[in-house]
Amino acid sequence: MIRATARVLQNVIELQVSNETWVARPVATAEGAIARKIESLFSTTYETFRSAEPNVVHSTVTYRPKKDEILVQIGEQKWRTKSSLFGPMTFEYGGVPYEIHEKLTGKFAILREAKVVAAGELGFRSCVLRDSPADLEGFLANLALGYLVRTLVWEMFR
Repeated sequence: MIRATARVLQNVIELQVSNETWVARPVATAEGAIARKIESLFSTTYETFRSAEPNVVHSTVTYRPKKDEILVQIGEQKWRTKSSLFGPMTFEYGGVPYEIHEKLTGKFAILREAKVVAAGELGFRSCVLRDSPADLEGFLANLALGYLVRTLVWEMFR
């Protein structure tokens, strides 16, 4: 199970990936302490740090509201979701296409060739992903982070 929880007052997102804890922090490039804090409140780019290596950036996740896309970068590898107006969000991982079907209730399913590989639910400042395959767990943890950032952005500008 993957669980992402936004700690708004601490300005971090905590991820529980199986038995490991990750922390995602917003990327802020502004100068000055106050400017950095303000910019980080509206950041849509987060860097993740695993508990095994707390000072090393594991991945970077960016949500782009204008295109409604999530970008995941782990090392030199990059993945991008694609949104369509009336269809599901899609992405390709390992050369295999996936679809994310969402419901208005906050529940969603990730499908590969019309078969559900993981199911999730968005809650109040949280995202839970269940039954994910072990080989996709790291990537799906970053995708869950992107989904949570997406939800936070929608709430902020509603």
